[in-house]
Parts: sequence; C-alpha cells; structure tokens
Amino acid sequence: MAVIELAAQQEYDDLVKSKELSVVHFYAPWAAQCSQVNDVLEEMGKLEEYKNVKFAKIEAENVAEVSLKAQVTVVPTILLLRDSSVVDRVDGVNATALTEKIKRHLNNKDAPTLNAAKSKESLEDRLKKLTNQAPCMLFMKGNPANPRCGFSRTIVSILDGCEADYKSFDILQDNDVREGLKKFSRWPTYPQLYVNGELVGGLDIVKEMSESGELESMLPKKESVVAKS
Repeated sequence: MAVIELAAQQEYDDLVKSKELSVVHFYAPWAAQCSQVNDVLEEMGKLEEYKNVKFAKIEAENVAEVSLKAQVTVVPTILLLRDSSVVDRVDGVNATALTEKIKRHLNNKDAPTLNAAKSKESLEDRLKKLTNQAPCMLFMKGNPANPRCGFSRTIVSILDGCEADYKSFDILQDNDVREGLKKFSRWPTYPQLYVNGELVGGLDIVKEMSESGELESMLPKKESVVAKS
C-alpha cells in the first residue's frame, strides 16, 4: 500500500479512527531526515506482512492543530494509532525501533494507549525536563541545519564556532513550549540558551559572552574536540 499524503485535519481524523493500525509520519519538506523515513514507509507498505497497516504522511507545520494535539515537537515523528488513539511513537529516524513497534502492535491489538499508560505531566515539569535534556540546550526557531530566523541562525553560528556539543528544540513545532518557556524562563524572546538547566540568555547576551571569551569556557565540547585537546 502506498503512503497516503494527508493535507487536512479531517483527512487525518478519518484515517486514524480505523480499528486497524495506522502509521502517520509528521514531516517537514526542509528536513532531510524526513525523506529517509518516507522511503522506509514506502518500502514497508510493499510488504505482505504490513498489508493491513495504513501508512500516511502529513506536513507538520501545515496542520499545526493536529501536531499540537498529538504533541509532535520535532520532525520526523511517527505516530502509531488505532481507534483515534496513539498507541506508540518514534521520534527521529530509527527504522529498527519503528519496525519493532509496528510488529508488536500488529500482534497486540489490546495494548494500552500512550495517554492511558502514563499520566499527563504538567507543562512546568515538561519544561524542566526539556531544559535539562542535555548539558547545553538551545531553544530556537527551526533547527541548526535549517534555522528559521536570523537570530537563530546567528546563535547557531556562534555555538558551532565554539565547537559546542548542544541539542536544540524547535519552538515552532510546539506552541505550549513556545509560550510556556517565556514565563518559565522570564525571557520573552527566542532563541534561548540553557547550560546545565540554567538560562544563559538570548542572542545579545550570548554574543557579548562570546566576544569576551566567557562563553566558550562554559560550553560542553564535542567529543572530537575533547579528544584533540
């Protein structure tokens, strides 16, 4: 079965209400990794063992209401659904995990949904986890490979120039985080840089610290840089 392109919330709702397993890829055309996932789904759709699985893709930014409801915060994200409920998910490119999860849910139609399996954490708890997800976290518009604003592009350039080891979060993909982090950090604009769970600041502060030499000394370095030193 070919991968179905979904263009609207109603199309998504109609697909995932099926009692059969649906696999939906939330993608962005500018993200190279999403092309890899689409290729994987196309190949899986040709196999007899997945003949009862509905494979689909949906452009995350074009249907923001669906992405927000499904808590899709990065692309690629693949949701596994049955009866309009999310039963599992894969964030990022991981063909092995995706295959294992599809097979498991094909053989276990009584598996609990993700929402039923875990209690919904508060936004503040989620923000605490996100800001501590890595020793250095950058909250920006877009991602380091494809910044979606000039300020984000500049701060990525500064961090890369320092050979910093950092992870990023695209605030355009999650409005709860985008608005919540402003209050959480008491900082009204983006990008925002965190080190060891503490806010360093926005672009102006990061720029000043970079020019003074203070920034580089506090940033974790990529392993290749550490190995050379």
